[in-house]
Amino acid sequence: MGFMDKVKGLLEGREKHVKQGIDKVSDVVERKVPTQHRDKVEGAAAKAKDMVDDLTDAPATAAAPSATVTTPPSTPPAAPAPSAATPSAPAASPSAATPTTPPSAATRPAGSPPSTEP
Repeated sequence: MGFMDKVKGLLEGREKHVKQGIDKVSDVVERKVPTQHRDKVEGAAAKAKDMVDDLTDAPATAAAPSATVTTPPSTPPAAPAPSAATPSAPAASPSAATPTTPPSAATRPAGSPPSTEP
């Protein structure tokens, strides 16, 4: 599953809310920037809404909110069953998981530089 598929999954059923958030952010930015840049902010907001439509394969909607509300499923989708063809990795022995410290590092005080003598 790629990044864009994850974004599509997050947007599914929430397009209206995401677009409302884009409008709110756009309004705040428009109030804070000079008048000469407001058209650019509006254009960026429109492009962001178009991107939401493109990602969700939804048709572009008018400025008026729709009366229907979509709710996400109450249960998460089931995880795919493991394949019998894929062998599992053998368990590692406890001694293999324990890192070993070189003797020279263990005998010098903490914070002191390593010895340059052989």
